[in-house]
Amino acid sequence: MTLYIDVLFAINFSMDFLSLYLTSVILHKRLYKSRILISSLIGALYGVIEIIININVVLGAIINLAISIIMCVITFKKSSFGRLLVSLILFWGASASLGGIMTLLYNFINKIFYEFIDEYSYTEIYSGARFFIIASLSLLIALIISRIYSSKKDVKEVEACVIYKKEIYKSKGICDSGNLLKEPISGKCVILVSKNSLLGTAIENEQEIKKKYIPYSVVNGEGILKGIVPDKIIINNNEVTAIVATIDNSNFGEYDMIVPSSLI
Repeated sequence: MTLYIDVLFAINFSMDFLSLYLTSVILHKRLYKSRILISSLIGALYGVIEIIININVVLGAIINLAISIIMCVITFKKSSFGRLLVSLILFWGASASLGGIMTLLYNFINKIFYEFIDEYSYTEIYSGARFFIIASLSLLIALIISRIYSSKKDVKEVEACVIYKKEIYKSKGICDSGNLLKEPISGKCVILVSKNSLLGTAIENEQEIKKKYIPYSVVNGEGILKGIVPDKIIINNNEVTAIVATIDNSNFGEYDMIVPSSLI
């Protein structure tokens, strides 16, 4: 079977690009285009080298792991060990899933366009035209998903500094127009923080009598959030007034808090 380096490089680049992009979407991580391109190039280059020098199974597995770690470190900068491990697992899962999808797509193209592709593709068993089509479709899908996702979820990062009982808590958060919670008595907006954050821990340890209670209602039920009124809240260098409450769901990705868009 004849392998064409340009085709193999294009396929590996497309698959790595898509896998890294989907991983960033799942983790709600900010996507740096230059970083994901560099990572995809590294992955594609290694895929070609691996075929050329015929690496044995054990050494190949070790190098594959190292390359995957490097790609995730480059793409998702400033990640803790735990978040890096999660991104690595999701990257592998996305790669495996996309590999299956591309195989089905390849077979579909073979059946539908068999005669046309054979006429204009390479004469050897390895049909370059088929894989160029798949690679092009992969990049097109990635760009379409990127456009749709960016338009529907315009993530705006914020830098927050919360001062409470002379303690300063600095956090990185995201602005969410869907956060419409307000404290019923004062009418103040509510900033949500992870219980696992330093500020969240301080709120959880506060005396119950000093806490504010905010009722909420979601699709799967209702409940009460507990919060406090900080001495000062500064978001993007602007002082704001709000309640800060903890939430059980601490899956904020790489962020510690969700800030209502009305405060920005």
